[in-house]
Amino acid sequence: MMSAIARKRAALKWAFVRQIMIFGTICLIFLTASGFPGQLGAASVNSPDLPHRAKSPRSAPTPNALPPKIQAQVPVYPPGTMPYHEGEQFVFQASWIGIPAAQARFTIRTSRANDSHWLAEGWVQTNSFADIFFKMRDYVREDVIKQSLAPNQMYIRQSENKRQDEYIVDFNRPTSIVTITKRNHKGSFSREFISNNGFGMISGGLMAVSQPLEAGKTYNFDVFSGTERYVFSFDVTEREHVHLPLGEFDAWRIVPDVLYWSDGNLKGQGRDTILWVSADSRRLPLRIQSATFIGYVRADLIEVDDGQVMRAQ
Repeated sequence: MMSAIARKRAALKWAFVRQIMIFGTICLIFLTASGFPGQLGAASVNSPDLPHRAKSPRSAPTPNALPPKIQAQVPVYPPGTMPYHEGEQFVFQASWIGIPAAQARFTIRTSRANDSHWLAEGWVQTNSFADIFFKMRDYVREDVIKQSLAPNQMYIRQSENKRQDEYIVDFNRPTSIVTITKRNHKGSFSREFISNNGFGMISGGLMAVSQPLEAGKTYNFDVFSGTERYVFSFDVTEREHVHLPLGEFDAWRIVPDVLYWSDGNLKGQGRDTILWVSADSRRLPLRIQSATFIGYVRADLIEVDDGQVMRAQ
């Protein structure tokens, strides 16, 4: 019994670390997505534009709402200046206790279906070493309204070991309903949530980096992954220098926390994770580091703009 409880706790910790790694690394926050903690990478995946919104599938009769005390901690932020430009691409190298484990790639472009929307995409892939323990080839794309940085729809494909799952997250602002639909060989299952200011994994990151960053600022966001809902808090603690293979950067040190998780209580579990974002108008997601039960996982930005190595300015 005790060993089963220990395994369950370890699995929860493992899953949470991966949530932090993905949502934070691929856009400051590619902080949300369950498995090996350093799984960030670039896979070759065909990625057509998102289809037009379809009628939400049938789901639970009672949508999930945030507890009032948590809801009161989630303000509505006006979108700031979008720091990334058309076609910009970021590549990250992730390691566990110094051992390269995975890569991630994130890019953003105008949607072919609607030129007032961004289409943001991310690929995550473990390397041959990590594949021995946990093989992952994940993909996410999100349709984001340019003017407001609000999400329209998010699609996630998870290929992890033998598991193959797809998720579609629909954000219906007029009705304040977010619908998460999971599809796999077993069928389809949907859940509904009440949210008038929810974000996806990438749109949450874009909104965060568009905000004024300075020591003492704290930002809270209502974020949806393919499976759960989280309220993340980001505390901008100080300004410091970060050394990467790309060079030396002046960066903001940001400490995330989890204020709410729809399937449990993870308050305080984000304290072992730190994000660094460049302290200039580029707002480059430079590094994310998170402690695990053995050592730490780290993801560093290694390339910007179509694979061309960028030097610090």
